[in-house]
This record gives sequence, structure tokens and C-alpha cells, in this order.
Amino acid sequence: MRSHPHAIPTSDASSCQQRRAEWRAIAPTQLLSGVIFQARARSFIPGSATEGNNCIVDSDARLTFQRSASGPEHNKQSTLYNTRTTRIADPSSSRQAQSHPASAMSPAPALPESLDLAHHLTKRIRAAQPSAMKAMGKTLMEKKLLSLAGGESKSGSDWMPHPSLFPMQHATFTMPSLSSLDGDVESWQTGEAPTELIHLKKTGPGTENDEEGILDLNQVLQYGLSNGFPQFVSQLTELNELVHGKTIADASVYVSCGNTDGVSKVFQLFVEPDVDTVLTEEYTFGSSLNSGRSRGAKFYPIKTDSSGMIPSDLEAVLSGWDEGARGRKPHLMYTIPCGQNPTGSVMPSERYDEIYAICQKHDVIIMEDDPYFALQFAPYEPDLEVRERNLAEARAKMPPVPSSAAQDDALGVAKVFNEYAGVRSYLSRDVDGRVVRIDTFSKVFGPGMRMGWVSCNSVFMERLMRIGETSTQVPSNLGQAVLASYLSDDHWGITGFIRWQWAVRLEYQAKRDFLLDCLAKYVPDELVTTTPCGGGMFQFLEVAIANHPRFARTPLPSETDAVAVPLDLTSEPRLGAETNPEVPGLGKKSAGGVEYTTNTGELMDELWKYCIEEGGVLLMPAKLFQVVKPGVDQTHRLNFFRATFAGDKDTIEKAMQAFGKAVQDWFNKG
Repeated sequence: MRSHPHAIPTSDASSCQQRRAEWRAIAPTQLLSGVIFQARARSFIPGSATEGNNCIVDSDARLTFQRSASGPEHNKQSTLYNTRTTRIADPSSSRQAQSHPASAMSPAPALPESLDLAHHLTKRIRAAQPSAMKAMGKTLMEKKLLSLAGGESKSGSDWMPHPSLFPMQHATFTMPSLSSLDGDVESWQTGEAPTELIHLKKTGPGTENDEEGILDLNQVLQYGLSNGFPQFVSQLTELNELVHGKTIADASVYVSCGNTDGVSKVFQLFVEPDVDTVLTEEYTFGSSLNSGRSRGAKFYPIKTDSSGMIPSDLEAVLSGWDEGARGRKPHLMYTIPCGQNPTGSVMPSERYDEIYAICQKHDVIIMEDDPYFALQFAPYEPDLEVRERNLAEARAKMPPVPSSAAQDDALGVAKVFNEYAGVRSYLSRDVDGRVVRIDTFSKVFGPGMRMGWVSCNSVFMERLMRIGETSTQVPSNLGQAVLASYLSDDHWGITGFIRWQWAVRLEYQAKRDFLLDCLAKYVPDELVTTTPCGGGMFQFLEVAIANHPRFARTPLPSETDAVAVPLDLTSEPRLGAETNPEVPGLGKKSAGGVEYTTNTGELMDELWKYCIEEGGVLLMPAKLFQVVKPGVDQTHRLNFFRATFAGDKDTIEKAMQAFGKAVQDWFNKG
């Protein structure tokens, strides 16, 4: 682990950029330079710091790590790992790659260790100790003892309630077969797609031995590991490397109970209650704000436009931060960069680079909340015929579906998946270990599974485990078993799951296009405008509230005798247009220096209620998502509604028709 001062000096910015460029170039070749990569068997001991590491917390509550011994004895403890090889197609040949021993692979360049960023952790989290109860499981496995501690055990994995008394013998799940993953989900929606079965069953006396699944129900129904089943962790690690590459040597994965759980635990890692301020977009997901505030976080908004967070405003806020007036300088940024909720914006690659460099300069941790990463869209095309042709061409780019997952063209599939919209994550750029990325299965598999994963450096991952031991204990073992089965080569494989995400992406893109068609058809553009979203499930609609007859702006008292200059609201920057950070925000201040307030909030509340009561349609008002600067009136920025296109076409069309009529009626009645 590389040492790191509390902040990287500004003079080092160029070297940081150079190193980032070097490793961004190297990371993709970790997969491209060889024909296979292998998930090696690793040791995991409950209560240890990471897989293969022991954690020590010294008297000063500083985290230090000791590398565990390696070798045959060490590997004997890897009883839960299945060593498996994923075959990847050689991009220079049409033949499928054959399995080769790891020694035959061309050596990959050494990856950098992550920086020592433990100073970002809260005092309470730094002092957290491993579970003593879980340490008993380690002792039971190592010593091969007869247990009176919690149930008889041979493996140490079922040392609590006896599995013979669990009232579940066999679970079967029906899933689309690999052959149906051709980029079109219509056959699955209509029930016409070929299917296959997942079997989870107990083994032992009195049970049949056919149709065994990837995991035994004896394990699935028992207490598990805080970080999830190693098979599942290994699959998520491979998925990460295939989609994002690997940029640090100690890249780690923590299995969460869904996106909200991951966000909550990451706030616990870094937020000192009532001390820390978290930077975020000026509009963001309300549940995450509530989660952070419940942990004692304050939030400070960074300006956004149609391309997401504005780097120059982030730099201005950090460089000009007055600790005397605002408290401790922010060291955590929460962001939804792709398919942003609620705005739907997708940041271009240049902004990722700029913002990552700014966070390096100011030593800021990036919490990359990315539930919509798989749902990136091509630009909106209003011509239906052109749109259908583009969609067919997009589906045709995906490599043919093979007869088995082990023969799938992983590199070819990942290439099409990543290049379709072209946006790469902060994780794919992270050479410091300062990115904590949060993913979920909710948007592309099912939110009821409550399954997700957090990607970060090994120190942060180990501390997440400590949080989990005293809260959620373990992610749902049954959920892990089902998903691990989908991701196994016996079914879809990891590449097949990427194919599924690709198909879901195109389906939501078509839904987005249909909503925009309906908006143009039913809602007058002089009253409501929008910028087509680049991803996600939401379209941010801007209401021309300044055109309402009762719209008013009132000058606030000034400390000087400056003459009030009327503010032309139509000339101010909007979300959905490129913003000049030098220009004051909508309705905030006139050229004469006199601040104004407006009745935007009151009018938008009135319109929202009118849409419900008279139009029979519900939209989400901007006030649920707005992050307000302390002491600043920003009600003038509430002239937005969030609309979702996740429903079926019939619902979308009827809702947009009702919304358009309600808006017109409300404006007309004055």
C-alpha cells in the first residue's frame, strides 16, 4: 500500500494525470493480452481483514495489515472456493480460446497498490473490531474440534442450527435459456422464449444426487460469510474486470443487500456525524440524501447541466472552501454519473477525467453510485423508421449466442456493451483506490432480490465487513445462490449476464424514445421542455413557470443602496443547457447585485396537485431531489418534474396525454 499525505500537492497534479493515463492504457490489456483469465482459489477466514489478510487495530486506532502466509497449507482453508477458468475468445481469431494453464499466459504488467487512504475513515469505523463469534468458526475449522459452541460441524460452514431441520429440500427456478439472449426480450415477455431450470437442493442421506446446483441448500440456508459466498464474489470480480478493467492490485468486492444498503454503509465509512459535508449534484436521489443525513452528513450542491456535474464548479467549491464558515473541507463526493437520478444525464468521458483529477488534487473519495450504468442509451432519434433501423443494427453488433456459456465470446460481448454508449466508469480510471463504486441487480434483474456489490480497495472492503457483522450480518444466501447460478457457466455465465443487460438496455431505450414521442405529441413545448436523457429510467421535464400569469419575483433587501435591475429569467442558464459558471443562477441575483426570490416553489406545488386532482397523473416534483446551499433560497430552481418511462406503452401514452392537458388547463386558468 502506497503512503499518502492528507492531500496531494497541486504540483503533483501532472504526475497524477500521467500515471492515470498510463494505467488506463494498461488496464484493458489485462484481458486483451491473453486468451484467458482465471479466478484463483483464495483463502477466506471469517473475521480476517480481507481474503488472505489479517487486520490489526493498534492502540491509536490506525489500521495496519499483515499478509497471511501462502502455500499449500494456506490453500487448504479454501474449502468454499471453486477454482474455475473463464474462456475468452481471442480477438484475432475466430476460434474459441482453449483452456491453458495460468503459467502459459503472457505476464500482465504489475498493477499499483492503492494509496493509504485510511485517514478518510471515521474514528468509530477505524476502531471496529472483527467479530469474536466468527473467529470461533475459524478455530473450529482449523482444529477439527467436536463443537459444543453451536451445533455439530465437519466443515465449519454449518456450525449453528442443524440443516437437517430446515424445512426446504429442493428449490427450482425457471430462467430464460442462454439461447434466448439474442438482444430481444420480447420472446421472454410473451413466454415464448426457451427456458432452463436452476436447481438448489440439499445433499446427504435421503436426498437424490441428480440435478445438483452450484450451491448446496445446507449451505444456502445456513449462516454465511459477511462478504458473501466466495463463488459469488469471484463472479462479481470477473464481471468487474470484464466491464471496468482492473486498475489497482488490491481491487476488492463486497456483497451488499442492494444499492440502498451499500450507500448507507459507505456513508458510515466516511462521515463523521455532524462534522462532514458531502459534495453531490444539485439534484440527486432523495433516499441517498436521507441515508446520509441519518448518519449525520450535511450536503453541498455542485452545479449541473445536461452533461452532469460541472468540473469547474467542483474545483471552485473545493478551492474556495472556508472551514471557518462552513466547517471541515469535504473529503467525500456522492455522485450518480450515469443515468443520473432524477435528471437522466450521462457524463462524457472528459468530465470523468477532469473530476477524477480534481478529487486527486483535493484528496476526495468518490462514491460512485451507478445503478443505471447498464442502461446507457444512444441519442434520441425522432424519426421512427430511422430509429427501428438503428435498433436492428445495434442488435446485430452483438456476437452470436453460443451453445454453451463456456464458449461465449466474452471480449467481443464486453466490447459491444461498452462501446454502444461509450461511457466508462470512475472505477475504470481509479489508480489511487479512492473510488468506492456501488452496483446493484435491482434495475436489470429484480429489486426484490436486494442484492448488489461495492467495489473498492481492500482496506475499505474490510471495514465494510465490520459494519456488516453488526448490522445485516450476511447478504441473502438464497439470493446469492440464485444469482451465482445464473452467472455460472452451467447457465448464462458472466458473459450471458452482460448479454441480458444489453437486451434490457435496448428495451428501456425504446421506452425512453416512446415517452419523448408522446411528450412532443401531447405537451406544448412553450410550456414544458426537456433534454433527452442519456440513460436510466427518468426524464427531467422543465416547466416554463416564468410564463405563468401569477409568476412573481421579489427583490430582497440589500446591504447596499444598489439599484435593483430587473432579471430576465429567460436568459438565465437552465439544467439541460450548457452552463457558464460565471453567470448567476436562475432568479438568484441581478447585474446590480440585488438578490431576488420568486414564487416558483408555490406555483410548482400548485401545478403538481392540479395534475393529481384534475389530470389523474402523478409526477415527482424537483423539491424531492434538490440539494440546497446552506442559507440560500433556491426555490427558483424547482421548476422541474421527474417522469419515468419504466411502465408499459399504454400507461406512458395515457399519462403524458393527461399531463399535457393538465398543464395547459392550469396555465390557461391563470
